Amino acid sequence: PFLFSGDVDVRAKAMQNIVAMETATDAVAWSLDILSDDSGSSATAGEFDGEPIVIFWKSGEASALDTSDISNGKDVGTVGVFSSVADGQELTFTSEDGSYIDDQTSSTWNIFGEAVDGPLEGTTLDPITFVRTFWFSWAAFRPDTDLVDAS
Repeated sequence: PFLFSGDVDVRAKAMQNIVAMETATDAVAWSLDILSDDSGSSATAGEFDGEPIVIFWKSGEASALDTSDISNGKDVGTVGVFSSVADGQELTFTSEDGSYIDDQTSSTWNIFGEAVDGPLEGTTLDPITFVRTFWFSWAAFRPDTDLVDAS
């Protein structure tokens, strides 16, 4: 990568976009390639710090680093990461037409983790702090990261 002189962790391409989370003793990252979807939105189940999480991805955000004109940048989408437990119940999700539907109550959720329709309307999923960055920069500081990748 430009202006980077450290060792590159070859488990992913250096410029691979990732979504990463960490605790003092643990780190996990998801490749954006497995979060994104041709349909324009996706919901990916995972686990972080022993708890179930969901990562929502939605198309419509251009990369600021691909071209000199951001509006022509690659669509890398936007991401929200949340605990998948609401009102004491673990939820699983599918994406449909840019929204997210939980399989347990059929409530509709938005990218911000807010239920906007259905039995859980008005409920908000607890957000999980995450970093969205390139693999090389994350791996340089957290080489112990568990990388969830498409390969």
